[in-house]
Amino acid sequence: MIRRIHRLLRRLMRGNPFVRLLVAIFVLWVAAAVFLRFTEGMSNDEFGSMSKAMWNIAVYLFSGMDSGEPQTGAGKCGVVFVLVLSAGVVAVFTGEIASFLVENRLGSKRKMPAYSLKGHFVICNWNDKAVPIIRELHADVVKDKRPIVVISEAVDAAELPDEDDDPSFQEVYLIKGDPANETILRRANAGQAHSVIVLADPADAELADAKSILIAMAARAVCAGADGPGPHVCVEGVSPQNVGHLRRAGADEIVSASDFGMMLLAQTALNHGLGRVYRDLLRESDDTNEVYTVPVPEAFIGKTFEELGAAMFANRKGNDNPAILIGVRTADGFEVNPRGEQSRRMMAGDEAVVIAFERPDSLV
Repeated sequence: MIRRIHRLLRRLMRGNPFVRLLVAIFVLWVAAAVFLRFTEGMSNDEFGSMSKAMWNIAVYLFSGMDSGEPQTGAGKCGVVFVLVLSAGVVAVFTGEIASFLVENRLGSKRKMPAYSLKGHFVICNWNDKAVPIIRELHADVVKDKRPIVVISEAVDAAELPDEDDDPSFQEVYLIKGDPANETILRRANAGQAHSVIVLADPADAELADAKSILIAMAARAVCAGADGPGPHVCVEGVSPQNVGHLRRAGADEIVSASDFGMMLLAQTALNHGLGRVYRDLLRESDDTNEVYTVPVPEAFIGKTFEELGAAMFANRKGNDNPAILIGVRTADGFEVNPRGEQSRRMMAGDEAVVIAFERPDSLV
């Protein structure tokens, strides 16, 4: 029985820092009380019993020198030692309580479901783009709303809008931890995710890309042992110079805000008002068009880009969701508005790149 209790205590202390802190405070409390009981007890009634000594030590630890005063030199040295330690004990104790409350909040409101998620989104790190991204992924116009798992060490990640106030935040789960840790990624079942989005961590400042590289490598390592092709890894790049490193680390797509911003500014300077067109294409809403990839209909396998485009144009009349063909996604990449000599016949597995108000159920 004693050995069983001992193993239980060791397991609790190894896996729970809050328990370790409580045990350390208890040991300090009892040891200091025993010391003062024997050094002060014979001449100082304030420490005349073990209960009095323990009470005084408790006051020293959490309040300061507001209780019995020692009279012997050894007792005074012991109390000074306890008072010095008390500042650190209170700070650590308060920090652990705050951490416990944050963990409890994450666990109670945004706890991962008991079943394993598949085909979901995983967002790594947290910055001011996270909330708008979640709203876009769960916008009303999105028919297939996938669960979202956020992995972050930032406390701000817990400050999500309540799902009762904003339906966009239903099925959004939080995992507190380092997204570069493979164990944490496996908890989020990242290997079975539809996409992994790696945001630049503002806590790392100019080293944000370095951390994103580690996350991309960890995500690829997790995917190596999973069934299926693995998720599409999208990374927010900070510096355009690191795009090559991010791609070699396993990122499928790198979006550099500074690079895109520069090109968009140049385009709007050349073609006034074009910024609104790009904004409408990128924003998910009922009254704006977005860009979608849709499988090429079987009837058009072996046919040309022009033939599919003509059939789609003929299908516009009376269609509540007219679509415009702008390109084709092939195994080799994207062909946007291919020229006659660049165009090839559609093949099985190709996807049409279209502009439409919502994802088309059928192109023709």
